[in-house]
Amino acid sequence: MKTHHLLSILSLCLILCGMWTSCKGKMDIPVEEVLEEDSLEHVTETKDSIPEAEFVIPPKKADELFDDFAFAFMKNPYFQKERTNFPLPYTIDDERGHIDRKAWTFDKMYSEEEVYTLIFDNIKEEAMAKDTTLKSVTVEEINIDTHRTKAYRFKKTDGEWRLVAMEEKELGESENSDFYSFYQRFATDSIFQRAHIEDPLPFSTFDDDVFEVVDGVIAADQFLDFAPKLPKQKITNILYGQGFRNSKFRILSIRALSSGMESNMQFRKNANGEWMLTRLEN
Repeated sequence: MKTHHLLSILSLCLILCGMWTSCKGKMDIPVEEVLEEDSLEHVTETKDSIPEAEFVIPPKKADELFDDFAFAFMKNPYFQKERTNFPLPYTIDDERGHIDRKAWTFDKMYSEEEVYTLIFDNIKEEAMAKDTTLKSVTVEEINIDTHRTKAYRFKKTDGEWRLVAMEEKELGESENSDFYSFYQRFATDSIFQRAHIEDPLPFSTFDDDVFEVVDGVIAADQFLDFAPKLPKQKITNILYGQGFRNSKFRILSIRALSSGMESNMQFRKNANGEWMLTRLEN
């Protein structure tokens, strides 16, 4: 009985000694030999890219039309960072600076707004949005409350759209400031709005029953019954090439990103130099 007990103790000692020797051997190995250089780089890259790993690069076809690219740019944080030139020039009220890659934060732009707007100074310019030969586009965000504009400047290089610069300035410095100032009052002042609607107002809409566009007129007092909800704090304008050139005509297109809703409002300056709503299309 005693001999058997002694053998058990000796066996246990040998096992513990072997485990200690094995652990000591591993502890003596330098860290850089346990984690090879490639492994260290992989760990670092994985840590940095955890938030980005959930996003997939859009197909190359997204670069054909700027609008398709812009949608991906506003929705995909990884894609946005990859398609931004760093250090990014950023001018605020003529004071030039830049944003480094590490300082960049995801910018959703107008993607979370209920609607976005486009402004043209003639009907033909509406086709510019479908032009696949465009090389530069500027997206303007106009903050009606603060009277400031923010511009995102994009260029197409080697078949890829890239954000190349940003700029902030007072609303009055924009070449379209006259119309922006008018729209601010039109959207927020009901009395001013009513006074700047032609009466009767030419109106057209798509009739789902006959599957065609129906033209007619409505009374100015009926405008709110047929008009879309007008954004009152912020509007956008995508400059595909329209320059406005002191034109006395504007088309304000109100569109929803999440649906096919689109409404066009045509404005024209009258003999007194005042903007008037002259047509509504739904």
